[in-house]
Amino acid sequence: MLSRGFTLIEVMVTLVILLFGLLGIAGLMAKGQRASFEAFQRQQALGLANDMAERIMGNRNRAGCVVCDGNPYYNSGAPLATPLGGGISYNDYRTGAIQDCGVFACNPGQLAAYDLALWDGLLNGYAEQQVVPTSGNGYVGGIVNALGCITETANTAGTCPPPPSPVTPYTRSLVISVAWQGNDDTVIPANSTCGQNQYTAETKRRVVTINLLVMQPCP
Repeated sequence: MLSRGFTLIEVMVTLVILLFGLLGIAGLMAKGQRASFEAFQRQQALGLANDMAERIMGNRNRAGCVVCDGNPYYNSGAPLATPLGGGISYNDYRTGAIQDCGVFACNPGQLAAYDLALWDGLLNGYAEQQVVPTSGNGYVGGIVNALGCITETANTAGTCPPPPSPVTPYTRSLVISVAWQGNDDTVIPANSTCGQNQYTAETKRRVVTINLLVMQPCP
């Protein structure tokens, strides 16, 4: 009489093969999620860099001033040595030390300080908060340990004729950088030193940069 069906050994072998297949799929899904998170972080960083570029273009006549009217300006308010992202400037805005240009009229210097403070808050993740009953609001969104820098790489003001001069433009070249901490080790960024040595390892530092050319009239 012929027996039909599977033996226990055959069932166990089938389960082992299936288990290895499922483990491979689980590993692939985890790797995909990590890659998706890295892409999300990069997209957010580019959005923040573009945000500052638009703010500078809206206040372009003071884009490269170091200190004017007693206020820090863009390329001095977020230098490579002390990037924004720690929340200090944003706290100054919240306490009223930096004037709210969304409510009150501001001169170019006050507007630059306001822009830098809001950018500092965005880098710090203030746009996404979670209410914690025991300790108040906590920042839960944004990029992991984001830092922002603004540097000037070229300035053609030296070509301006002496005043009173005709309406002649000159240009300033700015680099806006946003750095953050990635999950996996990669090649050390060579496009900017923004956030250098601020993370657990340089191979985990990520940076995106935007080159901004600002045209201004000669004084």
